Amino acid sequence: MSVHHSLSMLLPVLALACTTAQGAAPERPESTAPQHDGASAPAGSTDAKRFVDAESYFTNSAELDAWYGLLRELNDDFDVVCGDTFCEGDFSNYRSLRFRCSVEEHAGTIGKCVWVLAASNEEILPSTGDMEVDARIFVCEMPVAPETAVVDLVEALSAPAGRAINAALPGTDRSLYDGFVECL
Repeated sequence: MSVHHSLSMLLPVLALACTTAQGAAPERPESTAPQHDGASAPAGSTDAKRFVDAESYFTNSAELDAWYGLLRELNDDFDVVCGDTFCEGDFSNYRSLRFRCSVEEHAGTIGKCVWVLAASNEEILPSTGDMEVDARIFVCEMPVAPETAVVDLVEALSAPAGRAINAALPGTDRSLYDGFVECL
């Protein structure tokens, strides 16, 4: 490493240390908190999209309560629907692990939603008492339309009529249940 390169890397650190030692606070970087006003990057901007988990996107208690309420409802719906449909196949024991959506932090639009399931079938070997276990993880991509606003998704799935798992997804004639049928 050249002396010039070493000094060019060291000088900013020394300058910061000296100003802090003399009582001057270092400049704070601009906030990186999500902007939920729906504004996109300015024209000509080179800012890349940045996605966060839906639960990180919501910032007020009403939004968070709606999101977590929806997740509880979806888990309940899965338990009810599962027994009469796809859960009667190769596996006798299905569990919903997590429904998760990526959200573009500035526009509030969904990148992708997946529902992760675990499934197993256990057989006891009568002659030995051993167990044979066939266990799988299914990552089911849900048929959410591109650029769907996450608040629209929550609103559509939280509608009081019927089960959320069967509700039409915004901008489509499909449901989360349809995503399971294609996945399982």
